[in-house]
Amino acid sequence: MSRRILAGRVAITTMLKVLLLVSALTLGALLASCGASKDEGASSNVSNATTQPNEEASGKGPPSNVAQAAAASIDEPSIRENLSHLTGASPAPLASGPTTIAERGSEDGRRAAAQYIKESFEEAGVPARILEFTYGSRRGFNVEGTLEGTEGEKHLWITAHLDSFYNAGANDDASGLVSILSSAKALKQLNPKHTIHLVAYDLEEVGLVGSTLYVGSTVGDIREQQGDRAIIGNIHSDMVGYDEGGEFEAVMGTCGQAGPIDEALLRASEIIDSPIQLREDCLGRSDHEHFWEAGLPAAILTDGTKYDGYPWYHEPGDTMDKVNIPYLRSTIQLSAAAAALLAAPESGS
Repeated sequence: MSRRILAGRVAITTMLKVLLLVSALTLGALLASCGASKDEGASSNVSNATTQPNEEASGKGPPSNVAQAAAASIDEPSIRENLSHLTGASPAPLASGPTTIAERGSEDGRRAAAQYIKESFEEAGVPARILEFTYGSRRGFNVEGTLEGTEGEKHLWITAHLDSFYNAGANDDASGLVSILSSAKALKQLNPKHTIHLVAYDLEEVGLVGSTLYVGSTVGDIREQQGDRAIIGNIHSDMVGYDEGGEFEAVMGTCGQAGPIDEALLRASEIIDSPIQLREDCLGRSDHEHFWEAGLPAAILTDGTKYDGYPWYHEPGDTMDKVNIPYLRSTIQLSAAAAALLAAPESGS
């Protein structure tokens, strides 16, 4: 073979090697680029799965922001204002004119309180009605605010009692009334999936009369028409404003008959990092008992004194100055957050 031919072949071989090397480098770069894009896409999907978990699929219920949003809407100025109007500390601005509600034992006092609650619900955008009834020679005034759910397939009740023992009844039970008024505003903003009934029962102090009639009629009718599965249950607040010893203790009365209510309260406490030290006990003696008697879920929230331990229980001294407003706000936040978990659109329940 001549040197010229050999040199030509060497030159051709060298050129082919260069071309192959360039092609390999180019292909490698393209593959690396493609791989990086896929990795970035996979990383994005993992991030989304991490930051936006499907809690409904996991069976853990609604995302925590629902409970947090409800709790964040409960503010102390509104609590003070409502408590002041319901205990006679300042006149209630009724449509008929300013009215001082010094007590909620007489018919006039209870009627004025009922009107104030109704008008407060309506101001919050929650349709309301006064359900008048008679009991012997007494006239009673249950008040119901109804926040219709977007689907309305199930029903939750948030309740308190309207009347007092012929006194200002700041803790017993204006504190509970303030709870349902504050909860109405907070839950209205969440556009709940299930219907929420906010009810103030009258004549609790003379034998749970208002709740007897309401549960037997309104709740009974819903149950008859839609069945037991339509009833989520009842969160009842009675005396939730007195903090003995400053330890923020409260009691949840369930008697093993709370259904999903106790779990919702406990989970809400964790989600909102509630300062309330919540204990569980078997407590009756209030309006929630009628749900139990009907075989329906219910739980009562009350302060750590558990009724009789309150120093001004059924006494003239049960006035606004005995209520610890930050403590009352915390109990209301707990109740509203639990209600949000039970009735909010994300619950899937």
